[in-house]
Amino acid sequence: MKLIVLIFFLLFINLNYCLKIKEQPKVGGIDSEQPTNSFYIENGNFLMNNQGNGGSLNQYQIISGSFHYFRCLPELWVDRLTKMKACGLNTIQTYIPWNVHQPNGFNTELVATNDLIEFLRQAQQIGLNVILRPGPYSCAEWELGGFPYWILEQQPIALRSSDSVFISAVIAYWSRLLPLLEPLLFTNGGPIIMVQVENEYGSYGEDKSYLETLLTLLQKYLGQGDGNGSGVLFHSTDGPSAQMLFGSKLEGVYQTVDFGPMPIEQIQDNFKIQQTFASKPTPPMNSEYYTGWITNWGDASAARTDASVVAQGLDDILSLNASVNMYMFFGGSNAGFMNGANSNSPTTNFEITIQSYDYDSPLSESGDTTEKYFAIKNVIEKYIKPTTNSNSTLPPIPSNSTKVAYGTIQITQATSLFNNLANLVNSNQQQLQTGAPIPMEQLQQSTGFVLYETTMNIAQSSQLSITELHDRATIFINDEAIEDTQTIGQAVFLQRPFNSSIEITYPSNVTDDGNFNLRILLENQGRVNFGPYLNDRKGLLSGGVLSGQQYLGPWNNYPLPLTNKTLSNINNWEQIKDYTLSNTPTFYQATLSLNSTNDIGDTFLSFTGLGKGQLFVNGYNVGRYWNVGPQRTIYISSVLLHQGDNEIILFETLLTQPIFEIQFLNQPYFD
Repeated sequence: MKLIVLIFFLLFINLNYCLKIKEQPKVGGIDSEQPTNSFYIENGNFLMNNQGNGGSLNQYQIISGSFHYFRCLPELWVDRLTKMKACGLNTIQTYIPWNVHQPNGFNTELVATNDLIEFLRQAQQIGLNVILRPGPYSCAEWELGGFPYWILEQQPIALRSSDSVFISAVIAYWSRLLPLLEPLLFTNGGPIIMVQVENEYGSYGEDKSYLETLLTLLQKYLGQGDGNGSGVLFHSTDGPSAQMLFGSKLEGVYQTVDFGPMPIEQIQDNFKIQQTFASKPTPPMNSEYYTGWITNWGDASAARTDASVVAQGLDDILSLNASVNMYMFFGGSNAGFMNGANSNSPTTNFEITIQSYDYDSPLSESGDTTEKYFAIKNVIEKYIKPTTNSNSTLPPIPSNSTKVAYGTIQITQATSLFNNLANLVNSNQQQLQTGAPIPMEQLQQSTGFVLYETTMNIAQSSQLSITELHDRATIFINDEAIEDTQTIGQAVFLQRPFNSSIEITYPSNVTDDGNFNLRILLENQGRVNFGPYLNDRKGLLSGGVLSGQQYLGPWNNYPLPLTNKTLSNINNWEQIKDYTLSNTPTFYQATLSLNSTNDIGDTFLSFTGLGKGQLFVNGYNVGRYWNVGPQRTIYISSVLLHQGDNEIILFETLLTQPIFEIQFLNQPYFD
C-alpha cells in the first residue's frame, strides 16, 4: 500500500511539474516567470493585464518620456530612469540607432547590444515600461538619422524606400536585432509594450510596399500584434494632418500624432485627426509632446520653452484621458561626432545640431531636475492612479550630481596634425592615392576628418574651383593656412553650402621646379538626419578640384577618424613654450590632477579662448566645441574622471594663435 501511495505521489509531482513547464512563457524580462501579460486596445482604451502586478485587467494611460540610452553614459542610466519614475512616469521611449549597433558594414555582427538589453532591463527593474523605435530610420538629430554611413557606399541608393539594396541591408540588420528584443516584449514578461514602424514616414514618402515589408519583418520576429494582447502593439508616429497619417497608414498599425504645447481646442482637433483612418476607436495619444526644441550652431540663442506652458499643455492632454510621451524628458549629449544636421536646400542651407542635446528638457544635460521637471511632476500627480501606474507611491527623487569649478589649468604640450598623419590613420584603413579626391564613405570612414593632399605648380592657375563640399574645408599651402576674404584670422575655411571658386596666393618657398604642396582638411560636421536630402555623403564630392580648367591630381587621401586607438599614437609632442604655431590644426594636451575621489564631480569646459575643434577626456571623445555659440560650455561627466592625472586633449582647427590655458566651470552656459 505504501508503495502504491509513493508511486501515485511521484506521478502527481511529475505531472504537476510538466504542467508548470508548459505554462511558462518565453524567458526574457525580469517577470518572465509570471503567466503571460497582455497589452492591447479595446473600445478606444489601452488595456493592460500585468501578471507580475496582481494580474487584473485595467485601463492604462501612458505617461512616458523619451530617453536615448546612446546619449548618456551607461553608469548614469539608473539615475536618469529613477528621476523619470519619481516624476510619475510609467513608461519611457527610445530609438535604436542602426549606426550604433551595426557600424562596420553590411551583414556584419552587431555591437553594443548588451548595453541596449541592459538599459531595457534597468527600466523594467525601476518600474518603467518601454516604447521602442527600432528604425530603421530614427531622425533624432542623430548622424544620418541613425543610418550607418556604409549604406551610402553604393550609389545610387534610395533610403527609406523599397530600393532592393536598402531593403536587403535592413533585412540583414533586423534579422540580428529583433530576435534579441523578442524575449523582452511585455507579453513575455519584459517591459516593451509598443514598437514603432519606421518614423514619421507620412512627412517623407508614400512607398507603402516599403512600410509593408517593415511590418512583415517586425511581425516575423516579434509576433503578429493582433491587437488582442498577442505579440506586441505596433504603432506609427506622424504630424496631425490627414496627409501625413495617410502616408504612414498600415492595416493593423495603431496611428499616433505628435505636436508641442498649444491651446486645448487645437489638442482636441489633433486627436480627432488622429482617428481619420482608424477602423475602430483608438486611444488618443501624442507620442512626441515637445518639451523643448533643437538648437543649431550659430543660432542667436539656445531654444527655450517656458515650463508653465509645457505643464499646461500636458495637463490639457491628460485631462482628455489621452496618453502622452514627452520628447525629450532627458536629452543628454551628442558625444563624439554623432550630432545630426538639417538641410532644406543642397545649395543654400545647412544647419548643424550642437554638441549638447539638452533640448531644454525636464532633466538637464547633466541629469539635474529643473523648474520644468517639478511643474510636470505637479501635473502628473493629479492623474496618477493605481490603474495607470504599477506603483502609485513614487520613489524619492535622487539628488543632483556635484558640480565642480576646477578653474584654469595650463596647456603643457602641443603638436601639429601634419606631424602625425601616419600615426593618426586608422590601422584598419590606409592612406590611398587616387586620381581625384574620394568621398569619406569610399574610405570606409564614418565620421571625423579627411585630409586631401596633392602637388601644384606656380605655372597652374591660382583660381581653384571646388563644388559639392561636404561640409567644411580648410586649405593649406605648404602646411600653412592661406589668406582669403573668407577668413577668420588667417585660416581659410569653406563652409557648406559652398559651390564656387577661391583665389589662392602662391607661396614664396616653392621647389626649384615651382612645385608646392596643397592640402585640404575636410570635416564631416554631421550628416543630415531629416528631409529629402538624407543621402548626405561627405568629402569632396564633385570628382575633383579644378585649377583653372585643369583637374589637380593625383591625390593622397588620409582618413582621420580620431578614434581613441589612433589618438594614443600621437607623438612629436612639444612643450607649449617651445611650440610655434604656423596656422595648422593642432593637438593640445593638458592634465587635470585630482588628489582624491572627493575632488571628482561633473564639470563644464568653457569655450573662452577656444576656436573650433574636438574635446577628448581620458581618451573619450566628448564632442565638438565651436565659438560661434550659442553653446558656450561642454559638459564633462564625473564618470569620465578619476583620482590622479586626467588627460585632456583638444584638437583645435581654427585658431591661429597657441592656446595656453583652459577653464573648467561648475555650470553650463548658453546664449
